[in-house]
Amino acid sequence: MEPQEDVNRPYRSALRARHADTTRLLIIQAAQKLFVEYGYGATSIDAIATEAGVARATVFTAVGGKAVLLKAAYDVALVGDDESVPLPDRPWARPVRDEADRHRMLDLYARVLGEIHSRTAAINEAIRGASGADPEARLLWREVQEQRRVGARNIVMMLHAKGGLRRGLELATAADVLAVLIEPGIYYQLVLQSGWSRTQFEVWIAETMQTQLLE
Repeated sequence: MEPQEDVNRPYRSALRARHADTTRLLIIQAAQKLFVEYGYGATSIDAIATEAGVARATVFTAVGGKAVLLKAAYDVALVGDDESVPLPDRPWARPVRDEADRHRMLDLYARVLGEIHSRTAAINEAIRGASGADPEARLLWREVQEQRRVGARNIVMMLHAKGGLRRGLELATAADVLAVLIEPGIYYQLVLQSGWSRTQFEVWIAETMQTQLLE
């Protein structure tokens, strides 16, 4: 007698996968919350497990150790979820790439920065603080810095292709300047510490980028 195919198996597999994804995201969000509130060094795996409502072993099997959790917390904050969609391809980021006018492009980019920094500023500070004491966190901090420099270079090349930069400004110098301006620590100081609104920040950063990079 031929064995019958279990038609419910694909459904159960998909259900388990969705449950695993949900559990992973809950753990990452719990880790981010605790890293921001108490710092990387003072946050234990046990505390993260309790915050997420899972067993300690589940933290390791679903995500990993503390260093992996710190990177995952930053990555999720960067794009807003745990989906494998690159930042430039996000619906809220694509208009920057598609905009032909350079000044308007930087206006749109300022809004993207406001969106990103509102999620990453606090965890960015947690990584900065951890980098002084933990070797793995230090490597992550360097990686985050390099990602920002790459992003700045990409934006500068877009501006160059759409009509050029301010007269006399070299591409490498422009990328260095922009990498400093888009550091989330500036948002952290102005918005989270000094009480600026996100709109105020976006207007200021747009005008500053336009002044520094364009005629």
